Amino acid sequence: MNLTLLQLFLLRYIYHVMTADERHERCYFLKKCTCRQNQVTLLFSVDCSGLKIREIPKLPNNIEELSFKENRIQVIPDQAFSDMTKLLKLDLSNNAINVFRNLSFIGLTNLRSLNLQNNKLDATMANLNIHGLKPLENLIHLNIKHNLFENFQPNLTLMVSLRSLEMDFISNDTGIISESFYSMKRLRELELSGLTGNCSVRSLTNESFKYIPQIENLNLSGCRIKHINKGTFQQLKNISVLDISNNTCLKFGVLENVTYDLQFSEIKVLKFNKIHKVFDMNTMLRTSQIKHLNNTSIQEIHGDSNRLQQIEIGAILFMPNTLEYVSARDNQFSHGPYLWDMLRLSLKTFNVSHMFTFHTEDEHPEKCSYDIVCKKEPITERKMKYGMEYNDQTFQATPLPIPPQLTSLNYSSCHLHYSILAYTLTKNNLRNVDLSNNLLTSWIGPIYNVKSLKYLDLSSNFCSNVSHHFFSQDFSSLEELYLQNNILGLVLQYDSKGEVLQNLHNLKTINLSQNKIQRLSKFFFKSQLKIERIDLSENTFESIGFYIGHLKSLKYLNLKNNRISYLSASAILQLDSIGILNKNFTIDLCQNDFLCTCETINFVQWLVSPTVGLIGKKNYTCQLSDLTLVSLENIDELYDTLSKDCMSKIPIIVALVASVSSVLIFICSGLIYRYRWKLRYVYYMIKIRSHKKMVPVKSDDDKSYMYGAFVSYADEDSTFAHKKLLTKLEKENGIILCLHKRNFLPGSDIATNITSAIHNSRRTIIIMSRNFLKSYWCMFEYNMARMESIYERSNENVLFLIFIDQITSKELPLHILELVQSQSYIEYPNDEYGDTVFWDKITQVLTS
Repeated sequence: MNLTLLQLFLLRYIYHVMTADERHERCYFLKKCTCRQNQVTLLFSVDCSGLKIREIPKLPNNIEELSFKENRIQVIPDQAFSDMTKLLKLDLSNNAINVFRNLSFIGLTNLRSLNLQNNKLDATMANLNIHGLKPLENLIHLNIKHNLFENFQPNLTLMVSLRSLEMDFISNDTGIISESFYSMKRLRELELSGLTGNCSVRSLTNESFKYIPQIENLNLSGCRIKHINKGTFQQLKNISVLDISNNTCLKFGVLENVTYDLQFSEIKVLKFNKIHKVFDMNTMLRTSQIKHLNNTSIQEIHGDSNRLQQIEIGAILFMPNTLEYVSARDNQFSHGPYLWDMLRLSLKTFNVSHMFTFHTEDEHPEKCSYDIVCKKEPITERKMKYGMEYNDQTFQATPLPIPPQLTSLNYSSCHLHYSILAYTLTKNNLRNVDLSNNLLTSWIGPIYNVKSLKYLDLSSNFCSNVSHHFFSQDFSSLEELYLQNNILGLVLQYDSKGEVLQNLHNLKTINLSQNKIQRLSKFFFKSQLKIERIDLSENTFESIGFYIGHLKSLKYLNLKNNRISYLSASAILQLDSIGILNKNFTIDLCQNDFLCTCETINFVQWLVSPTVGLIGKKNYTCQLSDLTLVSLENIDELYDTLSKDCMSKIPIIVALVASVSSVLIFICSGLIYRYRWKLRYVYYMIKIRSHKKMVPVKSDDDKSYMYGAFVSYADEDSTFAHKKLLTKLEKENGIILCLHKRNFLPGSDIATNITSAIHNSRRTIIIMSRNFLKSYWCMFEYNMARMESIYERSNENVLFLIFIDQITSKELPLHILELVQSQSYIEYPNDEYGDTVFWDKITQVLTS
């Protein structure tokens, strides 16, 4: 048994390998035609199409497929194919055949498919002796479309093996398949579509298909049908696929008759695309139109291009549990309570793409026998399922209703113009979601309950903002992410910690092409250890500054059409480390502006023998120091020439670069140290002003301040500040003080609070002590107050020093001693009289 299976496998493999190398060559037996030989059967497929042939030539008996389409053949003579007993497929479409005789098809006993489409067989088929078709005893498929232009159907009673028939269907009134079809017991597929042939039928009744009750696939699309009566399909118990699309005069009302007839059939696929004109009023799908499908085992429903806007509440609940696929493309859906009914569906694939698509009027629109009447739906209070009241806010908040078994959702090209806010999807099994080609310009999120999602397409949305928490932890199963053709370069370059993709641990493919990205942070791909394909093409990268050396599974990196002039040593090292571990790793650097100079010689050397596969390497070009553009096809010779020219310059360049760098570093360090307090002051002032301003307290002078004075003191001196200073100045004299333990805003950093307090106080009181001189934050407060007086108060004296310790001048830092000598200060006395003078003096200074 195992040997038999192995033999079958090898036979199938050999067949595929051999047929893959088949070539169309000129036939040795018919020079004008081309042939392709099947290496397994050794029979030929012959193509004689489009050669202006007028007569069918004599052909050998080693042909299995033959095409004479698009020629000028008018007559099929007797015994034209008498020796072709191995022929399986014959195509005579698009000729001018108006005659074939009783013996025209003699010899074609094994023919399976015959195509006579678009000929002139109208009169021939009418006068045909049906015995002329008798040789086609094994014919399975017959196409005679675009031949019949009158209310006539051919007699095909002898074609008992026929399973599939494509023909025209024309009637000025009720369309009826003729009684001659009753003998064709094996006929299963009947294609009458006016989209591929001639079909024009005014109405269908219970007489229309009564002679073909065994039919399984019936296509009536584009037949200009005006009415379908109840009972039309009632006898078709075996019908599995029914297509009534592109009959725009039918309207949705016809569905009630159709679904009523299908409720006890074997229907699996129902198509009613475009049965409503695109320039008529919007429509609603009602319960009465689909409720009978509850008695079927239908699997697919197609209702594209019908201007559907709403679905009656509860209508969806009549769909059977067998329904897996729904296509409702090119409609006008708006939000409504019917969405919550979808939670009861067993749907697996839902396509609602291309909503609100622009249309033009049909060149030859159907003329219907009714006037368009706009009926305004009455506004009634409706209650949602599950006890929830429907209002306009329901669908702006979470949760978002998703059918629990849905695996694929296509919502692309729908002109959605929203920001994606926080949503929690209801219980679902979503694996593929396509939201591309919309106007979802900002992705805020987070999005929860997408734990099964593997494919997500958000491309072409003009998005310029994606938050760090948009891809929540529930995206952990995502494998393919397509974000191309957005404007994400404006935000991704600031993702310094790689937070945007931090939860996508199983990502294998990401496309960020066409996003105007100049750079990515080093840690942007820190969490994507399983990534295999990264597409960053058509951006504005000048170098590879992001870390990829840890991506051991990476197979393809696309940096095509950027602005990369060379790769740095660190970038080359990362690429080489991946190439060593992964022999299949390739990188595309086409259409970049490479430089081949002494400064980039290491990159040129790497191009000579890279450890990774370079796609299109022979098409790379490089600009020399004299601006000459050369091809890298002979990269070896270019590197040898460049290395010789640069050999003598390298020591000079290195020494010069080192010297200039040292000087610049020394100057920058000196400047930074010299103006360190000014820089820190400017930084915190900018930070304060970027926040919302507080309402200041009015003062008597021209400027308003929140506090009369900010008190800077060491924690060890808090008793003096909180008991004596606070009592004398604030409680007795009404001077509002700012103390860090009382007035600093929680949540803000200390430095910001200090700078803000000083800036919003008329004076700064320094409680000078030995503890003060030892405290880092006290000295910070002193320097910030000094910067405030210099740069914000035009050298106004805002500092007031109170010495509570006996400190000698030797103990004071130089910058404090300088202030003591140039500005006023006061020492805290030890006697009662001096205490009164002390507080009066302070009060006078702070209120002056």
